[in-house]
Amino acid sequence: MNKRFTLSIAKIVEETKGIKTFTFKHKLDAKPGQFIMLTDFEGGEKPFSISDCTEDEFSITVKKIGEFTARLFQKRIEDYVSIRGAYGSSFFISKNKVLLVGGGYAIPTFYFLSKILLKNKADITLINGARTKEEHIFADRFQKLNIKVINATNDGSFGEKGTVVNVAKKLIEDENFDFLYASGPEMMMKTLQKVCGEIEYEFLFERYMKCAIGICGNCTMDPLGLRLCVEGPVLPKKKIKLLTEFGKYHRDASGERIKY
Repeated sequence: MNKRFTLSIAKIVEETKGIKTFTFKHKLDAKPGQFIMLTDFEGGEKPFSISDCTEDEFSITVKKIGEFTARLFQKRIEDYVSIRGAYGSSFFISKNKVLLVGGGYAIPTFYFLSKILLKNKADITLINGARTKEEHIFADRFQKLNIKVINATNDGSFGEKGTVVNVAKKLIEDENFDFLYASGPEMMMKTLQKVCGEIEYEFLFERYMKCAIGICGNCTMDPLGLRLCVEGPVLPKKKIKLLTEFGKYHRDASGERIKY
């Protein structure tokens, strides 16, 4: 969808000191895993994953990490932004026993996914991880859903002590899951891939995106030439296993390779 919509901010929730959720009254018709492109009219346009979507509104959850998001954090209710989307591939919606593994500010997309999986009668276990309690988000939201939630922090300040990969490894050894979903830092997902075994999975990738419609090629991944804005950002196991750049490098705005 290339049509642009100018929307006022309906609600702002401060999740942590550096993370906010912005809600807009708009029928987006998005699916879990998809993203929008947003501009604040002051310069540039950025992609944001959708953390929730209903019949008449949607939300994005944003971490302040640069000039663009710093400006967005200055916005107030009823201020205007412009969006286009939703874009990209979405998660497969399973009816079986599934494991969701999320880390940091990438976890909110699993709130949207969990709600849709529940409608499909899936049996959900979610690992919600962060480095510290101060960076941990959405615990209260997930607690209200009818799913099994395991909170974790690297330093043990909230929930289980350890990385989400460590927690996932123990669960996979003890239980049989039909499908696994992951969203988080790329090196987290690369490490997680090693413990998935025979389980089918989908990972949500993040890359620098400019156009969101497959023209500029900035978000392609070697060696398949997959455009994450079109064929992704959600990719299945069979394609992920063929990616030679996964966990090794990504590209900056100029297209130059940046090693992890």
